[in-house]
Amino acid sequence: MTAGIGFTQLTLLFSAIGVLLAVALRRWAAAPRRAFLATTAVLTALSVVPDLLVSATVATRLTLIAAHLVAAAIVVPLVAGRLPVRTR
Repeated sequence: MTAGIGFTQLTLLFSAIGVLLAVALRRWAAAPRRAFLATTAVLTALSVVPDLLVSATVATRLTLIAAHLVAAAIVVPLVAGRLPVRTR
């Protein structure tokens, strides 16, 4: 039960950080949507590195990786859709 709560809290925290990133890119990037998608692709890839390094079974590692990818697949398009393609 506590693992689910931890997952939820961390997902909300990093989603909020993603929204702050989107706000910053909207203000300072010429192409905010493209910059956001590129940045979040790199950050999502980096988020699975600890899952590969943890001492766990292959099934556990794959579950952790899937959790990161599912969360990103939900949050990233929602935030990116709110960003303009160009600001300048």
